[in-house]
Amino acid sequence: REVRLKLKPRAYFLGLDHAGISSQVRQGFYGGQAQRLQHGKDELRIWVRYPKDDRLNLGQLEAMKIKTPNGQYPLSELATYTLERGPVAIPRYNGFREARVEADLTDPYASVPEILGHIQQTIIPELKANYPGVVIEYQGQQKYSTEAMNEMIKYFGTAFAVMVMIIMIHFKSFLQPLIIIAMIPLAILGAIWGHGVEGLPVSILSMWGMIALSGIVINDAVVFLSKYNSNLIEGQSVKDAVFNAGIARFRAILLTSVTTVCGLYPIILEKSFQAQFLKPMAVSLAYGVAVGTTFILLFFPVYILVLNDVKVWMIWLFTKKKPTPESVERVIIDENISLE
Repeated sequence: REVRLKLKPRAYFLGLDHAGISSQVRQGFYGGQAQRLQHGKDELRIWVRYPKDDRLNLGQLEAMKIKTPNGQYPLSELATYTLERGPVAIPRYNGFREARVEADLTDPYASVPEILGHIQQTIIPELKANYPGVVIEYQGQQKYSTEAMNEMIKYFGTAFAVMVMIIMIHFKSFLQPLIIIAMIPLAILGAIWGHGVEGLPVSILSMWGMIALSGIVINDAVVFLSKYNSNLIEGQSVKDAVFNAGIARFRAILLTSVTTVCGLYPIILEKSFQAQFLKPMAVSLAYGVAVGTTFILLFFPVYILVLNDVKVWMIWLFTKKKPTPESVERVIIDENISLE
């Protein structure tokens, strides 16, 4: 139990404060260090306090004299005291007092971001309005998720830069890799749709699956675009090259995507507890590949034709001469340079 003091108006009138009176009470009953002496290898500390007979009971506390610039006054005239049980421990975090609130999900499939969003919108504003000095920090799963997300962004940025560089070196072009990279957001959109179809929240494991998906989905686009360039080198027009590339690569693209989805779907259908950790990644990959392949087969040829039109119009704008669609393609330019 603790002795808690409450100052009377007279104490404030005499220029005293809570810290000053508490310090004198503590020094009288517990002691205050007056001096330190060195005795050989030992250090001696001299503490000064009331004799034992003067600190046996609380009645002696009331008769204690408090020193002020105007003289000494009994403690009973300056403050009242109560006996209360104090905290067993005062938790701190980074040097600040901490009040920690811990909770577990009653529904293991519930979306943690939605729950935290509800807390952020309803509870936190009221808490900060009543206690402006309070600083809110999320620990536990939210903290680990934030750290994992930061690492994910760092590693994915490096991997993404390497992928773009490799594609640019392979195609010797800056614009063609752009339409290949444009397939990644469409595949990620399919992965998010897949979570909605399967009734799963998007989690950190889903994000890791989307990172793996970004490296898988561009394979079909690279195969399609390589065949398109080969058709141009063989002398086909742009439209014929796109059409024939779609026919030539349709079966290969479709079969690889179907086999990938079929291989992942047993994990998605598995009901065991262990499989629940892998399902978000499997959903991201399966639905991302399925939707990404659909977009590649239906819209990637359109992207190629649109990019070709943009090149033609840009050259026409700056040179005032309209080139043929085939002459603006990088593979044709390199072929003409090699022939010369």
